[in-house]
Amino acid sequence: MSKDGNSFTHYLVVDERILGEACVVEKVSGFISLALVKLALSGPKTSTCFAFVENQALVPKILN
Repeated sequence: MSKDGNSFTHYLVVDERILGEACVVEKVSGFISLALVKLALSGPKTSTCFAFVENQALVPKILN
């Protein structure tokens, strides 16, 4: 868990766009992880679900 209490420790990035945040639950292989993903939808709505995500799409958040 991050210092500010937010359990989402990674950004989900595809084609240089941040699609949402993720928390890795289990690294399945060198290419794929199971993660809890919070996707930013239009406006203030978000959707949270478990998903298999390519590791290259997970970018760690940097704490200031």
